[in-house]
Amino acid sequence: MEPFAARPGFMNGYRSGVQDANNDSRSLAPIVRCTPVDPTWQPTMQLTWQKDDNMKFRFRKTKASASLPASASPGKRFAPALLGGLVALAISASSATAGSLYNNWNYAIDSFSDGSGGAGFEERALAFRQIGQTGYFAISGDMPLTGVPYGALNGSVAPGDLYLNFSSHNLNTQAGFSDPKVFGIRFASANDSFGNTAGTPNTTLGLFKNLTVVDLASPQNSGYNTLQDYYNSGFGRAVGSMGDLNTTTDVINYLGNGDMYPNISGTTGINSKMSDITLLDQTALSALGLDFAHFGAGAVGSAPVIGFSFDLSGLPAGQFTAHFFEECINDGIALKAEVPEPGTISLLGLALAGVPLRRRR
Repeated sequence: MEPFAARPGFMNGYRSGVQDANNDSRSLAPIVRCTPVDPTWQPTMQLTWQKDDNMKFRFRKTKASASLPASASPGKRFAPALLGGLVALAISASSATAGSLYNNWNYAIDSFSDGSGGAGFEERALAFRQIGQTGYFAISGDMPLTGVPYGALNGSVAPGDLYLNFSSHNLNTQAGFSDPKVFGIRFASANDSFGNTAGTPNTTLGLFKNLTVVDLASPQNSGYNTLQDYYNSGFGRAVGSMGDLNTTTDVINYLGNGDMYPNISGTTGINSKMSDITLLDQTALSALGLDFAHFGAGAVGSAPVIGFSFDLSGLPAGQFTAHFFEECINDGIALKAEVPEPGTISLLGLALAGVPLRRRR
């Protein structure tokens, strides 16, 4: 096809023809339409061309033309489509792995009946949200942040640490946690991480890298020796087995069925701390749009919601799997989410910034 120059304000057109078996289009008069960019303006002009006996082309107007509306400048005509495209691109890129999205939070919902040990040992939901370079996690369950009084190293069984795996491998070996793309967040000062016991307290919270991890489930926290022992006791679930690790097979493929590692070890050095975290209460989390009740009464735990914010700037962009266990591995939950590229965040900000600008014009 041979391009021709369209009038200003029109999309580029093409002159096209259909040739017969003798390579002659003498009897044909294909129509070339000039289509305006503004969909509200109807075309009132069309051109036809025809080859005459002297092998020349003649152009003629077949309908009176109309002028383009003065108000429909190219920038205004393209603005809505461009703005919509930017928003769609940014949202789709930032939610590529989203599971259950509601109010800008990504939720993983666990089984409501797989917590071994009775009251205080059920984990129900895990949620993640990102605003700029700040990440937020929230946990709904029956185990409080201070843990459940029990025979343990420091007198209670508490939530273990939350692991963020940005690597391409599963965490079914202890060595896998040492990958530079695996990070740990200690959010419960009552747990046994960093050698925290009654005799040698260590309540350091924060985001950590270069991890070493430890299994303190049994006998230290009166828990199960292995995850398979937990399943053998009847707590495996066909659906909702561990949040976004939906089936027992999903869990075993990702974490194995042997020793679990709920705690960051005391051998993880202080230099491995990347940033502090800020604990958040229910009021602060609700103001950010968190709503576990949206997923039913079973998603709301008997303990106060556990929440915290942290700095994402030191983490890689991309998809990750977050998970934690109670120290006794009586229950746990995993969530799949994504930290978008900084450019995607800027793109979304640019798109949203264009909304009031468009309205003012």
